[in-house]
Amino acid sequence: MKMYKPTFQPTAHLYKLLEQISAARERVQTSLIKVPWVPSLVVEARAKLAWGSTAIEGCTLSLEAVQGLLEGKEAVGYPDHHIQMAKNYIKALSWIQKWEKHTIVKGADIFKLHAILAEGAIDEGPIGAYRRRDVRAGLHVAPHWKSVPKLMQALLVWLNEPAKQLPAVFSSAILHLRFVEIHPFRDGNGRLARLLATWELYRKGFDMLHIFAMDEVLLEHREFYIKNLQRVQVEKEDLSGWLEFIAETVLETLERIEKRVMAIGRVDKRSISLTVRQEKLLSILREKGQLGISNIASSLKITVPGAHYVMKPLLQHGLITTLGSHKQTRYILASQNK
Repeated sequence: MKMYKPTFQPTAHLYKLLEQISAARERVQTSLIKVPWVPSLVVEARAKLAWGSTAIEGCTLSLEAVQGLLEGKEAVGYPDHHIQMAKNYIKALSWIQKWEKHTIVKGADIFKLHAILAEGAIDEGPIGAYRRRDVRAGLHVAPHWKSVPKLMQALLVWLNEPAKQLPAVFSSAILHLRFVEIHPFRDGNGRLARLLATWELYRKGFDMLHIFAMDEVLLEHREFYIKNLQRVQVEKEDLSGWLEFIAETVLETLERIEKRVMAIGRVDKRSISLTVRQEKLLSILREKGQLGISNIASSLKITVPGAHYVMKPLLQHGLITTLGSHKQTRYILASQNK
């Protein structure tokens, strides 16, 4: 059986991106050593991954709705099909986190993940089995259905052997691309390709804490993302352009995490898991300085009592302090009140 052999010529820009990624990843890891609220970053990353990847495929749930699903809340006012799509992606993320130490990816793993993603959330079957008809994905004409098993086996042989010698960013990007090229299932290929790419980053220890939400960035650049896939699939360009695009996406993801960590500033020694609104508030105070309660409520788009509720743990843990009293009370980051 022939093994898949991706060919590409790394460019100077790609090497530079790898250096920048390595430096940014090291800065993030160093910053997180003293941060006790990493669990909140993990939860938020899961929400953004599920939201971003499903939204690329047309799911209408908002990020807040997906976050609610993670908290056990119901998503109201959305199509049942879309709600199921998001729930399935969250479940699939839990699966790859559970099996992040897998050194070998098997065909059974691919079928399992497709079954998780597809249950009640795809338009055409079968579920957990390769397609048995020819398909197109936009301008891309996928390989004949009879060749899918051999092509997938060749991809897995490459992934489990030669790919181990490549940087995680490269092997993840190539796996992502080749999977959607083969298009092994009738539906759900894009979601599964992005999930497998994330799993590769987990398996190689690149995202050890599971705090990267690359799919959020892909969603924001959806048209460029699809265009870069098309350049290889349809126009048969060298893989280097695709690798550069994914490397740029990884770098932007890392830079966003770094900015968020820096924006929140100093934390005390007691553990605290920050909510999205609390992190947003700390970022606003860092940017604008001291603010009154009405300004805070307006910035967070909540009521004044709601703003007090958001601030209470931050005051208790010494992340923010007060200036003045009564109606003149202003709130400021403790690190800035020196």
